Amino acid sequence: MGLENGDDSVIPPQDLLERFKDYGQEQTLAYWHDLTPEERDVLIQDLESVDLPRVSRIVRKSLRKQDKPNCQPILDSEVATLDTRTQDERGRWWGMGLRAISEGKLAVLLLSGGQGTRLGSKDPKGCFNIGLPSGKSLFQLQAERILRVQKLASQSTTNGKVVKVPWYIMTSPFTDSATKKFFQNRKYFGLEQDQVMFFQQGTLPCISKDGRFIMSNPYKMAMAPDGNGGVYAALKSSRCLEDMARRGIKYVDVYSVDNTLVRVADPLFLGYWIDQGTSCAAKVIKKAYPQERVGVFVHHGKGGPVGVAEYTELGADLQFAINQETGRLAYKWSNVCMHMFSLDFLHTVVEELEKDSMSDSAFVFCFPSKLIPTKFHSRYFIPKHLDPDRAFCANNSSCSFGKFSIDSAYVYDRL
Repeated sequence: MGLENGDDSVIPPQDLLERFKDYGQEQTLAYWHDLTPEERDVLIQDLESVDLPRVSRIVRKSLRKQDKPNCQPILDSEVATLDTRTQDERGRWWGMGLRAISEGKLAVLLLSGGQGTRLGSKDPKGCFNIGLPSGKSLFQLQAERILRVQKLASQSTTNGKVVKVPWYIMTSPFTDSATKKFFQNRKYFGLEQDQVMFFQQGTLPCISKDGRFIMSNPYKMAMAPDGNGGVYAALKSSRCLEDMARRGIKYVDVYSVDNTLVRVADPLFLGYWIDQGTSCAAKVIKKAYPQERVGVFVHHGKGGPVGVAEYTELGADLQFAINQETGRLAYKWSNVCMHMFSLDFLHTVVEELEKDSMSDSAFVFCFPSKLIPTKFHSRYFIPKHLDPDRAFCANNSSCSFGKFSIDSAYVYDRL
């Protein structure tokens, strides 16, 4: 890149070029000389928005983690299955859950930042018509379940008080506008407008297999939502945690949008978890077969903390590993992205992240491979941000239609 006619604008800003060279990402400026002044301004703004040290750390760590993880299976004794519980126990937990809901202590948080690319659509996943005779979208199905739970909670009170469950919906820059418009055009599916809150997650650059940033065009980086683990930073920046506290929320039900049969604000799950007195919990189901494309709960290291290993991380030896005592799959408790968190727990995680006392090593990033229309590359990796090992929240790429047939078991962690 040389000067032409003494025009300094022909070369990119030297400090920006040197900075990206230091991180091996100078290819982002390769087409500078072909850009218009307006396009150069867009590119500079785009590149300046990237936290290079953090993203570089994520890329290096994640590419090193592509090998088989060091993990141990979750034992059956660590999972509470409903079929071993009495009807009296279930009834008691159901009542505890309804009471907490009627007292306004539960909020629902929907992870809905992804587009329906795997479904052949650019619309938010929640807008998708899954082919039911009713033609209802995922958003409508979930809204109606909230309405039903509100009615059940109201009927459980002595005076039939009005119950409203706040619904926090995490979108992304790619889905926010369309999601809001979808709700507005359908009058929030019968919910009150003031009980539905939208907030946006962050983004991360798409990278090639060798860790280099990919350009969607000569002056714009290819970006993607930062995964469900981005919910913590998003809750902080949006001040949603403060809003929850103001409303008197104590418990937060978190789930992913691409779950047709999710029991939103499930009183039974909520009551059981409250009875256990833990900070977080997760619903799990048994894998249907070894190669099923779903993440599983594991211990990271022998006796280590509980986390999720994605199906892309498990080699065939772990996928087919058999528990010699039971004769069944050892790694079988699948993560279907249905969790309960206490508000105090969410505050703790956010505060630790803000103080930077929780290092990147406490988080896991995975790289699902997808296709993107671009004149430069055909395949890229999206750094997906997973949650801390003990937070039981996973990248939504591990969730897909047809995986959510039975809410069969609960896993919980005593923090």
